[in-house]
Amino acid sequence: MINTKELIGQLCNIMSVTGYEHRGAQELTELISPYFDHVYEAVGGTYVAVKYCGRDAAPRLMLDAHFDEIGMIVTDILPGGYLSFSHMGGLDRRIMPASEVYIYGREKIYGVICSKPPHLQKPGESKKLPALDEMLIDTGYSEDELRKIVSIGDGIGFYESTAELLGNRICGRSMDNKACCAAAIIAAANVEREKMACDLYVTLSSREEESLAGGCVTAAYDIRPDIAIVTDVTFSRFPGVDDYESAKMGEGASVSLSAVTDRKLTNRLIYLAENAGFKLQTTVDAENTGTNATALTLCGDGIPCAVVSVPLSCMHTYNEIIDTSDVEAAAKLFMLAVCDEDIFREEY
Repeated sequence: MINTKELIGQLCNIMSVTGYEHRGAQELTELISPYFDHVYEAVGGTYVAVKYCGRDAAPRLMLDAHFDEIGMIVTDILPGGYLSFSHMGGLDRRIMPASEVYIYGREKIYGVICSKPPHLQKPGESKKLPALDEMLIDTGYSEDELRKIVSIGDGIGFYESTAELLGNRICGRSMDNKACCAAAIIAAANVEREKMACDLYVTLSSREEESLAGGCVTAAYDIRPDIAIVTDVTFSRFPGVDDYESAKMGEGASVSLSAVTDRKLTNRLIYLAENAGFKLQTTVDAENTGTNATALTLCGDGIPCAVVSVPLSCMHTYNEIIDTSDVEAAAKLFMLAVCDEDIFREEY
């Protein structure tokens, strides 16, 4: 039996800054291979994990969870052992000063983003956020020592840490989207092969944080799925966030209602959850889900897509928070979908 918190922690500690997912290839493959029949890397850096149902000419379900995380890239090596950097994905500049990071060069080294003391700030300076190109990382190395380890273009990730809060909640870096990767892996590990109605292709896709498409498209052309379920985090309920576009933590997974998603497939997932007697929340994403579904619906001849999400707070920071019960609820829904022969019918 997979321990959900332990699995999420292991996934979050695998370096996968968007565009640098290959750095964690061996760790990821060793971690997930016991739960699948085949794991391979598709063109574009997406990792595809397959579990076959054992039936001839079985339909194919693609369960997509982007594996990449926000981070940074080294832009220069400066005197004194400082590094300048730029963003990879959408960083929140408010949390950057004094953040702990790892630079992934020829070896992994620790650094801290410099913070100007309030005593030295000019009047009004504290009310302005510094631009990323005004920030530096202090490594403690001399310039000469640093150049032996780090090169311009190396990836930078936030400090690797996962901590438990009260109840089922945990926090740390890259819960977006390792929490949903965990849900997909748990579903594949726990579903009984004899009950599967399809071959399951879990795509731990690359480069979503930069392009909202990334490696999911090249993987989809390789897999040619009949349907796809995209799983990504969504906004948790929070003061100032509209109820219709957010979900409550600890109240189960959420399904997206959107012009992008396939209405029939979405309704089928809602039916499966209701018929099984467990909670499934809804969010309204109108014209854009902000996920890989936007690209997958237009891939090839078009792929019917639904989006299932896990609520998350403190998004795009180094202390994102999720409730593991929501991850487990998403995994249960995925198992129901994989075992549902009617989900592939043109009409229900």
